[in-house]
Amino acid sequence: MEHDPYLGKIISGKYRIIDFIGQGGMGFVYLAEHESLPRRFAIKILKSDYLENDEFVERFRREAIAASRVVHPNIVYISDFGRIEEGNFYIVMEYLEGEGLDRILETHGKIPLSRALPVLVQIADAMDHAHAVGVVHRDLKAENVLLTREHGKKDVVKLLDFGIARIMLPSFMRTRITSHGQVFGTPEYMSPEQASDGVIDGRSDIYSLGCLAYELLTGAPPFYYEDATQTLEAHLVEEPVAPSSRMPDQPIPKLLDGIILKCLAKKPEERYQTGGKLKAELLRARNLLTQMVSEMVKKGDIPHALPVSLPEDLLSELTLEAIHGNVVELRSEFQGIVKEILFVFIGDGFLDSSYSHHLDILINLESELSVLTSSIALKEQEFERIREEYGKQESNLRYAHLDLRQEFRNCADAFGSEGDAGYLADLQFQIEALANRLAQVSVLKRNAIERLNTELATFRDSLEEREMEISHHYAQMQGIIEKTRRAQPDGLTLRYSMLLGKYDHLRGIIESLRRKAGSQEQ
Repeated sequence: MEHDPYLGKIISGKYRIIDFIGQGGMGFVYLAEHESLPRRFAIKILKSDYLENDEFVERFRREAIAASRVVHPNIVYISDFGRIEEGNFYIVMEYLEGEGLDRILETHGKIPLSRALPVLVQIADAMDHAHAVGVVHRDLKAENVLLTREHGKKDVVKLLDFGIARIMLPSFMRTRITSHGQVFGTPEYMSPEQASDGVIDGRSDIYSLGCLAYELLTGAPPFYYEDATQTLEAHLVEEPVAPSSRMPDQPIPKLLDGIILKCLAKKPEERYQTGGKLKAELLRARNLLTQMVSEMVKKGDIPHALPVSLPEDLLSELTLEAIHGNVVELRSEFQGIVKEILFVFIGDGFLDSSYSHHLDILINLESELSVLTSSIALKEQEFERIREEYGKQESNLRYAHLDLRQEFRNCADAFGSEGDAGYLADLQFQIEALANRLAQVSVLKRNAIERLNTELATFRDSLEEREMEISHHYAQMQGIIEKTRRAQPDGLTLRYSMLLGKYDHLRGIIESLRRKAGSQEQ
């Protein structure tokens, strides 16, 4: 096997490449370890063949800029960008272990709704955030979605590869990185406007997400021909059939057909206009599926392959340890059920639509909480940059100061002329100047760290305030749920047995854990 010149190489003086991961269209991807911190990163290095191609260099640069602008839990985090000695550009990103959505589809053909819907919700949320900061991905597909595990929670989405992203900012809108008539993207997922080299915005990504949703549920995208040109033409002129017509053996609600077909509308103005609106509809579809399974359980008509998972309290063989990994995940799951129940109550008329303001407030607060969490993570990473930046200055100044002092001693020990005395005085002046500069750098470093600590404290205080507000609103929502149950005991007990059963089950576990934690503290 030919020797890889990058293995063992240290990038930017701090990232040592230890293994080859894979390659994409523009670059090679490597696993790297930080030289002084116990952390791993993935580094993408632009292929040497593209160094003379300004278009590919610009695409690579835009990938770094686009991904670094979008700080979101479901988008891969970019931490550094630069150029190695040989001239190749590189991008440093978080190292993730997981499975690509394309590999999952290759293995299973399609995935059940219980798994597909949470994945699609996360992607819609990531897209909503990316579009809000002016970034359109333009290459959303199964290959660019990685499913990872974080804090015991499985199928956490990480969106990859912003290599052909469009950055909707004035400085970028004035230039093109492709010529008219030159189309970049993946034919099976391209919107009509992208396929025809038209003007695109975030709604193009909504179309691509519709193609991906179609593929997850049916095992194939809405349009596929061996000839890529024919596939692009189909996006322009052919109407997709409903996903349910391709999987008659699964009881899929028509609402889900409608959501996906709306994403696949030929005209952008007929699609969901934001990822946030699409996310809300996907959550609504999940609620209806939950009700559908509840009806099956009530009738005893349970098929072998359910489209959604049954509640834990109906499956006695599942243990608490198998269901929940930790308290944080348990709390998150309970809050999700609370929102689902309130949404269903409003939709079915048990509650006036005015109660939806609780959901709106929660969505905004949880969005703010996500931004604050990301901001804190970024600020914490600044400590490393400050230590490295000022540490390097201090080392250089310290060694220069040491060298001059040594030279002064050597000259002072020798018996020289008056000229030597002048030289010694000049050395002494330089030594004092270096000592003063070293002291200044130390003060600057200390001030920078103090400033950063102050900013972090402000962010953490804001985070705590948002968490308290969120907790307050969830408590209000639980009160509304209990009041509605008491007012409609017969109408709710059977129809909502699954949702409310899970709600009671999770609340019981949380209260039990809270009591246990309290007794341990005493």
